[in-house]
Amino acid sequence: MFKDPDSFNAVLSSLYDSLKRERELSAKVERLEKEENSIDHAYATLLVNGEVRKTPFRRKRTWRSKNEDMEVAVEVFEGPGKAAVVVHLKNTYYGGTWEFDGAYLTRDFTSHTARPFALRMDRSRIVPGQAGKIAVVVDRSAFETGGGQIAELALQLFPGDGLLQVAVALDPTLLRQ
Repeated sequence: MFKDPDSFNAVLSSLYDSLKRERELSAKVERLEKEENSIDHAYATLLVNGEVRKTPFRRKRTWRSKNEDMEVAVEVFEGPGKAAVVVHLKNTYYGGTWEFDGAYLTRDFTSHTARPFALRMDRSRIVPGQAGKIAVVVDRSAFETGGGQIAELALQLFPGDGLLQVAVALDPTLLRQ
């Protein structure tokens, strides 16, 4: 806090704060531009739009789950050096809207082993009676550990209440050569 908001130190402090925000926003824009042009994000966009035939992926397995507030169908795909998951959600809870909070790809369900992935969704909020899709594409490099080993991964999806909604195991056999 400065007694005089027009003093040199106050103006300088404000300038440094603005420069810091500008650097952070520039980094975010650069990351988003890279994502927009990445092949994995393009594949995720095709998958979420139902265009599986336009991708190199083949469906490996499917499972469904249903409880009092959500119907879930999960499709797991194998691909050349990549794996993919499409999660179909239908909100059957007539008491509220489902909101997407986050997705994590890890080796041991902790943030310490978080791995990169491409994600696209057709909607981040699903009102009662409505359905939505989330597509995730994972590159081979996400499966690799420091020693050149390949590890199994777990994809976790969380709604706005913070409770785990969907967990999908991704094994390295999904990576076709």
